[in-house]
Amino acid sequence: MKKAYTLLLTIILITIFCILGVFILETKSLKSINLTNQYLYIQAKNNKNFLKDYIKELDLKDINHIKIDDELFDIFAQIESKDSIYTIDIFVKAKNYNISLYERVTKE
Repeated sequence: MKKAYTLLLTIILITIFCILGVFILETKSLKSINLTNQYLYIQAKNNKNFLKDYIKELDLKDINHIKIDDELFDIFAQIESKDSIYTIDIFVKAKNYNISLYERVTKE
C-alpha cells in the first residue's frame, strides 16, 4: 500500500511539473514572438521614414512609382501629381510577417 501512494504522489508531481513547464515555455515563446514583431515594426518605421525623407529631396517630375529592394520588406511609393502638388502614398510591408505601414504625404 505504501508503494501505491508513493507512485501516485510521483505521478501527480510529474504532471504538475509538466504543466508548469508547458506554461513557462508558452510564455517564453510569446515573449520571443512579441520581441520579433517589435523589432520588425521599428525597422519598418525606419524604412518608411527614410523613404519619406528621400522623396522630399527628389524632383518628382515624371516619377510615378518608387521601389526599394530589401530582403525583409516590400518598400514602395506611388506618386500622383495634380498641378504642382504631389500626393505620395508610402507602403512598407514585411515579406514573411504580418506587419505593414502606410503613410500619405503631400509635397508642393
